[in-house]
Amino acid sequence: MNLKNKIMFQFNSIAEAKKICGVSYIGKINNSVKHEKAYKYNELVYTIYLAPANISGYEVCPGRSKECTDLCLNGSGNALMYPNMINGCRIKKTKLLFENRQFITQWIIREIKKGINRANKKGFKFSVRLNNTSDISPENFYIYKNGKKINLLEYFPDIIFYDYTKVPERIKLLKKYPNYDLTFSYNGFNLKTCKKMLENDIRVAMVFKKVPEKYLNYNVIDGDQYDMRYRDPKNVIVGLKYKHVKIKNIKQSKFVI
Repeated sequence: MNLKNKIMFQFNSIAEAKKICGVSYIGKINNSVKHEKAYKYNELVYTIYLAPANISGYEVCPGRSKECTDLCLNGSGNALMYPNMINGCRIKKTKLLFENRQFITQWIIREIKKGINRANKKGFKFSVRLNNTSDISPENFYIYKNGKKINLLEYFPDIIFYDYTKVPERIKLLKKYPNYDLTFSYNGFNLKTCKKMLENDIRVAMVFKKVPEKYLNYNVIDGDQYDMRYRDPKNVIVGLKYKHVKIKNIKQSKFVI
């Protein structure tokens, strides 16, 4: 379905939205092997997977390098086994965000509310990660209410939103939104920036062939135990073990340490 140059959609219900767009959902609860680990911590995490880089025609990873693009998790797991089906769906959702922003944000709000209700019934915590295969500012997920622009962080002030980012300026949002947590990410070429982040108590995620106990004189924690980074200390390196993707030769990549 070509969404470009279409009249802006009006969101009424999830069922109607599915028929209009041809996608079954925007985000899901604990929707991957790593997010399923949240169950061990009595937590539900609402997550969204979009089409990374500029695959959709829209750039969603402004701080990316060629190496992190080549080794993106968009090419692993189910996306590796069913690339056409899964990537096609992610492209549709990404185009929706850029071309019908309020419509998709209203859809996300409805899904998050359902997730909160589910968590409350279980007595679980609830958190949100908007960017799993993207790096979009959470301020770009918004609606207009009574003539005022309201983003998701403002709409759900009591819910923790967490992200990984390669955009240094994004850390300014930490002072603006107390319910936002951010982990800076190494892209293979931004080591100097990563060191500055660590010096300022911003944790940094790095991908390793083998996760060490220390790196750059900082403690390295096992980032694969769970994904909810807001639970971590601030001035640590989050060690993530390299995951196999469609491009298997990583010898020349600076992205994997």
